[in-house]
Amino acid sequence: MNFEIKALANNEAEVHIYGVIGREENNPKDFISQLKSVKSETLHIHINSPGGDLFAGHVIYGIIKNFKGKKITYIDGLAASAASIIAMAGDKVVMPRNTLLMIHNASTVIHGDSQEFAKAAGTLEKMNATMQAVYHNKTGIAHDEIATMMNNETWFTADEALKLGFIDIVVDDIELDSHYEDNGNLILNGIDFGNVYAEKIKQLLPLQIATTTPVANFLPKGATMLTIEALQKDNPDIYAKIFEAGKLSGVEAGKQIGISAERQRIKDIEEMESNGHADLVAKAKFETGDSAGSLAVAILKAEKDQRSSLLAVNQSEADAVNKVVAAQLDPIAGIDPRAKAEEAFFAGVKDFAGVK
Repeated sequence: MNFEIKALANNEAEVHIYGVIGREENNPKDFISQLKSVKSETLHIHINSPGGDLFAGHVIYGIIKNFKGKKITYIDGLAASAASIIAMAGDKVVMPRNTLLMIHNASTVIHGDSQEFAKAAGTLEKMNATMQAVYHNKTGIAHDEIATMMNNETWFTADEALKLGFIDIVVDDIELDSHYEDNGNLILNGIDFGNVYAEKIKQLLPLQIATTTPVANFLPKGATMLTIEALQKDNPDIYAKIFEAGKLSGVEAGKQIGISAERQRIKDIEEMESNGHADLVAKAKFETGDSAGSLAVAILKAEKDQRSSLLAVNQSEADAVNKVVAAQLDPIAGIDPRAKAEEAFFAGVKDFAGVK
């Protein structure tokens, strides 16, 4: 989106800084050339940007600060990195509750030897210091505390930013045209934020991010998107018919889901190994509505109970045998009668054989 400063009523003007800072559409040269012609007493600056060239951000920040009239900056989605610097230029910084502010250290891409890397590191430290100065001037927070926030790449909701002094006013949610592309890139109010910030924004603003491209993106130029609220208000009869049709459709869809689930439940039960438990299978199928898993647990319990009963019966029979044997013992001598019979038998054999 190109810089375009528009005149408003009551001697006011507005400009939108949308997209990457420092690119052709958001360069300081075009901004200052347009601002020279503005005679308004109040300038409204709307920002929605992932950041960009820090030097360009500082220049635009300075241009806004030096504007002789009143400056009000608004965060229309996200003001991150260099864009957060520009946001601090307002005499008042306004942030809707469903928008975000992000600050972090300066970064760059270089190639070369160790001296080049050392030089780049020194330059980045100086750039970080310039950013810290801007945030300190706005908030009054100590430089070392701001440095810690930048080191950690800190994201602020509107309430958090207000508490720390980064902004001055929190207002109600604004309407966000937001969705994800097939490649995972986040589109927020027409600006492609890529996929680097997508997950973080999704965590912090889960209710504002749609998963599909809004219908408004496909409307003819100049047309406006019809909302559910507007349809209900302006065409209640049509709204009622659509609502009823949707409800019936939902009921039918739910019915089909239920039928499919029941068929699968019966199939799972019939495929189980359940020999000897026809009564439990029938009960699960037609009475309790248990799943195959619940039926399996019931069968295991039944088999355990059967084993316990069998052990009890065996123990009872063993006890009866022991009682019979005990009753056959000679109560006086304590000698088993069977042993006495065997002794007499062998004595008879010896006599017959003439063995002494």
